[in-house]
Amino acid sequence: MLLVLLQQMRRDRIILPIWVLGTAALSAVTVAAAANEFGDATGRAQILAVALATPALLALRGIPNGDELGSAVHFQSFAWLALTLGLMNVFLATRHGRADEEKGRRELVLAAPVSRMTPAVSALLLAVLANLAYAVLAVLGYQAGGLPLEGSVLSAVCLALIGLVFFGVGSLAGELAATTRAASGIGVVVVLVAYAFRAAGDALGTPDVAALTLDPAWPSYLTPIGWGQLALPFTADRWWPVAVLAALAAVLVAVALVVHSRRELGASLLAERSGRPAAPATLRGAFGLAWRLQWPSMLGWTIGSAALGIALGSLVTAVSQLDFSANPSLQAILQSLGRTDQTDVAKALIPALTAMVGSLAAASGVQAVLRAREEEVAGRTEAVLAGAVSRFAWTGAFLGVAVLTVAVVLLASGAAAAAGFAVAGNDDFVWLALGQCLVQAPAALTFVAVAALAVAALPRVSVGIAWGLFGVGVVIGYFGQLMDLPDWLQQASPITQVPELPTDDWLPTFVLAAIVVVAAVLAAAAFRRRDLST
Repeated sequence: MLLVLLQQMRRDRIILPIWVLGTAALSAVTVAAAANEFGDATGRAQILAVALATPALLALRGIPNGDELGSAVHFQSFAWLALTLGLMNVFLATRHGRADEEKGRRELVLAAPVSRMTPAVSALLLAVLANLAYAVLAVLGYQAGGLPLEGSVLSAVCLALIGLVFFGVGSLAGELAATTRAASGIGVVVVLVAYAFRAAGDALGTPDVAALTLDPAWPSYLTPIGWGQLALPFTADRWWPVAVLAALAAVLVAVALVVHSRRELGASLLAERSGRPAAPATLRGAFGLAWRLQWPSMLGWTIGSAALGIALGSLVTAVSQLDFSANPSLQAILQSLGRTDQTDVAKALIPALTAMVGSLAAASGVQAVLRAREEEVAGRTEAVLAGAVSRFAWTGAFLGVAVLTVAVVLLASGAAAAAGFAVAGNDDFVWLALGQCLVQAPAALTFVAVAALAVAALPRVSVGIAWGLFGVGVVIGYFGQLMDLPDWLQQASPITQVPELPTDDWLPTFVLAAIVVVAAVLAAAAFRRRDLST
C-alpha cells in the first residue's frame, strides 16, 4: 500500500502541489482583497445590502452573513474555491483510476503482489492528504489575515470535504466510462452543474437585508457547494453541514470502491460501442481520425456550455428588470468583479459571465490539442505516420479539431443565451450576448496554440505546461484586480484582452489572433523537426 501511494505521489509531485498551493494562496489573498475592496463595517454593509438585492451578484458570488470581514470573505470566495477544489479532485480521481487502466499501468501494478483494491485505496489516501494539506494552508492564510480561528477551521474543513465529495464523483465516473476523457468530462460536468445549482439557489433565495444574510432556495440543497455555504464560517460557525458533507463523501467513495471491486479490469459500466468491420470514409485521413477520437468530448463540452449560456440569459434578464445603474454600492461590487466599463448594470454583467464561457471554451480546446500527445505516448502516432499521413497533416488535424471545438462551444453558449433573451423579450441583449461569446475566441485560441507549441517543442512536460499556463491565465484574468497584481501582469493574461462590446478598440484582438497564428506555425515546424517521444 505504501509503495503504491508513494508511486502515485511521485507522479503527482508537480501538478498536485500546483493545485493545492495555488488554491490555498487564492484563499489567503482573498482576505486582504476583501478588506481592501469592502472597506470598514459600514462600507461592507452597504455593498452586501445591494448584493442581496441583486440576484445575479448572489449567483456570481455566494451567501453573506452580517457586516464582518469574514462575511465578505465567505461571500467573495467560498463558491469559487469549492469549484476549484472540485475540479482538482475530479482530475485526481480519473488520473489515478480510469487513466491508469486505460494506459495499462494498473495491470502492471497488479502483476506484483498487490491486492486489487490497493491502487484505488491509495488514490483515496492521496486525495485525503491533498485536501488536508489545502485545509492546513488555508487556515494559516485565514489566520494571517486576522480572521477568527474557529471560522477559519470550519471554512477549510468544509472546502476540503467538498473536494472529497467530488473525488467520489470522479471515482464513480471512472467506473462508468471506458475512457479517461469521458470520465473526466462526466466529472467536470457534475462540478459545473453543482456550481450552477448553487448559483440558481442563491439567486432565487429569500434575502434578509436587515441581517445581511440569505435563505437560499431549494436548488442550493441539491449540491455540496450549497451545503458547505450554509456553514456560514467566520460568523454563525455552523458545524452541522460538516456532517452532511462527510457522509456524502463517504457514501460516494464507498459506492465507487464497491463497484470497482466487482468489475473486471479495463471494463466499464457503460460499454463502449462495438467497432465497425471497415473504416468509414470519414476516417480515411488525419482530420477524420482526430474528429472520430474527440467528437464525444466536443459534444459534452457543447452541452455544458449551452447550459451555461441559458443560465447567463436568465440571470441577466433578472438584473435588467432592476435599476441600480446609479447606485455607488453596486458600482463597488462591479469593481470587485473587474467589470466597471459599462454604465448599465445588466450589460456590464454580460462580459463578466461570458468570460466564464471563454474559459470553458479554452479548456475544451486545450484538452483537444493535448490528445495528440496522448496518441504519441500510446505509440499510435508512430503507426499513423508510417503511412501516407505527413507530420504537418497530423499536427493540423488536431489543431483543426481544437479550433472547431472552441468555435462550437462559444457558438452554443452564445446561441443559448441569445435564445433566452429573445424568449424573455430582451431583444437588445440578443446580439450583444452572441457577439460577446464569439469575441472570446482569440483569447481561448491563444491557450490552445500555446498548448500545441508545448506539445511540439517540449512534449514530455507539455501537459503540465499547457494546463499550468491555462490555470495561471484564468487566475490572473479573474482575480488579478482583486489581488491587486501589477497592471502589466494583469495584461499578460489573454482573458483581460477580451473587449467589451460595443468597442472601437480591436487592437488587442488582432494581437491575440497574430499570436495564435505564429504559435500554430511554430508548433507545426517544431513537430516536423523532432523525434517522436513516449
